Amino acid sequence: MPCPFCKEIVVVQTSYPCNLFNGKEFNYVKCANCKLVYLDYLPEADDYEKMYPPSYQGSVVETQILPDPYFKLPGLRFSYGYQFDLIKKYVKSNATILDYGCGTGHFLANANHHGFSCDGAEFNPDYIKLLSSSFEQSNFYSIENVLSDKFRRTYDVIRLSNVLEHLTNPKQVIEKLSKHLNPGGIFLVEGPIEENFCIATAFRKLYFKLSALIRPNRTVSDPPYHIFLSNAQNQLDFFMRCGLQELAFNTAEDPWPFPSSLKNAKGIQGLLTATIAKISMACTRIFGRKWGNIFIYCGKKK
Repeated sequence: MPCPFCKEIVVVQTSYPCNLFNGKEFNYVKCANCKLVYLDYLPEADDYEKMYPPSYQGSVVETQILPDPYFKLPGLRFSYGYQFDLIKKYVKSNATILDYGCGTGHFLANANHHGFSCDGAEFNPDYIKLLSSSFEQSNFYSIENVLSDKFRRTYDVIRLSNVLEHLTNPKQVIEKLSKHLNPGGIFLVEGPIEENFCIATAFRKLYFKLSALIRPNRTVSDPPYHIFLSNAQNQLDFFMRCGLQELAFNTAEDPWPFPSSLKNAKGIQGLLTATIAKISMACTRIFGRKWGNIFIYCGKKK
């Protein structure tokens, strides 16, 4: 299949193991043109049902307001405070926001608390009902509803946090969502860049290469959640192809997928990878202006 970012059809093999899931094989290949790593067999409806069952989100809704919005929660790419500052810089302090893929609603709760007006979109109908009953001042929509031609709401900001890498048709989704931006409105997107350089990523890729040499037919049974693994340049080129103008772009490093601290590490392997993550993050802060494994992007329609 063609590259989801640049549509090139020539690919090269990678050392990532084959994912056996739902009775199918999912392999990562690398685009010969833009170097994006992506699945050569895309998940279909029945795969997504097993990847994201109703129990995936459960019944958890998070309404807690952070005392310090600049405190970066585990699993969060960039702090809410950092994101709020970007919104205020490029739009306004009382901007309307659509959090596309809002999850538990925690960003939404904190955004409303800080003077924004935030709605959410999610894929699970039952979970949407739960969110709606928990956030009376916000509206919640299904993903299908937002992407349909019947949706008429517009916003100053459309936010996608840890969403883009899960999409089989990211360009189409961005183009449809862009119709719901107010004049001068922006996209705020954050997520992983798992193919971007940092010491921890280099170590992880070396591990996969050695594993492929020792066990060339090695497989894993993990759900193929991430449709593509990008680098910083992939992401910038992608947004440009979507007709967006870059306002801000920043990279940083998170310990994920390694243990977040030595205290949370289990066994010798956990201690080793946690140590590598700490060393890698320190080197990125000192030497790597473009290093890192996470990004945040702010852009508007040209």
